[in-house]
Amino acid sequence: MVALFRTVVGVSVVSGLLVVLLWSEQQVGVKTPAHIHFQAHARGIPEGGPSLPQGHHTDTSFPVSEKLKVPGLGPYNVTFLGNTTAVTSTVAGAATPAGQPATAPTSHAPSSPGVNSSHKLVFTIDQGVPRPATPKIYVITPTYRRPEQVAELTRLAQTLMLVPNLHWLVVEDAIAPTRRVLAFLDSCSVPHTYLLGTASRRYKGANKPRGVSNRNAGLKWLKGHVKEGVIYFADDDNTYDYRIFQEIRATKQVSMFPVGLVTRLGVSSPIVSGGKLIGFYDGWIAGRKFPVDMAGFAVNVQFYLKRNAPLMPYNVGFEEDGFLKALKIKPEDIEPLANNCTKILVWHTRTVKSLPALKMPDSDKVTKTNLNHLKSQMVFQLPYGLS
Repeated sequence: MVALFRTVVGVSVVSGLLVVLLWSEQQVGVKTPAHIHFQAHARGIPEGGPSLPQGHHTDTSFPVSEKLKVPGLGPYNVTFLGNTTAVTSTVAGAATPAGQPATAPTSHAPSSPGVNSSHKLVFTIDQGVPRPATPKIYVITPTYRRPEQVAELTRLAQTLMLVPNLHWLVVEDAIAPTRRVLAFLDSCSVPHTYLLGTASRRYKGANKPRGVSNRNAGLKWLKGHVKEGVIYFADDDNTYDYRIFQEIRATKQVSMFPVGLVTRLGVSSPIVSGGKLIGFYDGWIAGRKFPVDMAGFAVNVQFYLKRNAPLMPYNVGFEEDGFLKALKIKPEDIEPLANNCTKILVWHTRTVKSLPALKMPDSDKVTKTNLNHLKSQMVFQLPYGLS
């Protein structure tokens, strides 16, 4: 009989901590502002949920709405439904255009008679008035063929899905579009443009600047298609806190912020005092005027165009420095973000490189089974003599 009065909901949060909520005949569902549905205990919501207005009880059959402020997310509408089941229909990654009200993707249906599990208290968090999401962010991501390519693009896409008003430029170092990347983008809900940025054959080995041809192809596309916004270079193997994108929207000329896991020092960051940049902390200064990581700065599009839209130099180790110097920005005019560079919201993570897979045999166990479908999703060792 105890089970009729108590439901235990185990909620998994990002850190892996389990929060067990004991509510009488209740189960909690929280929907993120990016419209990705999962079970969670939202920060800022009191244990047991927000208090209801006087005179209302949790066993009512009509919805009760309240305004609730969730830290970092702005005002949201919280709807309580007594003795009903919330049926959620969402479009993953759908971004609400700036200036337009967000539509609540949740419809509510009465509980099915005779089904005990449908008698729940359900509340959802839906964005009421969208926070300003202008100007648009243009993320340039260089990529190249390797076993981890689609896995890392997928991880980055999951972050970008949380960011409204963003356009993703995926630029591949290839001589022709690759089926694996095109197939991935076909299923990706992030607004994107796919470009080719084939590296010059004259650069080889240690003298080959990685990702420069890709980034320059993205910059050329921006010059021909965009008049305003913010440019950000996001490598596909890095890790990003989605909040960094909201930060860089404020970029007026050039903004900078810390990047974790860079060199043995563990971080590459501007040194800020009194809100002004006074130096740089980096494990490889090497005479650079701007010793920063590629993921540690953003550039306003209008400012970039006024500076004649320079490209990134083919100079190993000095790509960022050369690009920023070409913008003719003074160090004292750099805009420090991430709470005056006191927070790390980007990490220069590195995936351990995997060897290409060995060729699958041409047997019936491969060609007539699921293995044949998996082949198109893998990177195999090239025949001897090819590169």
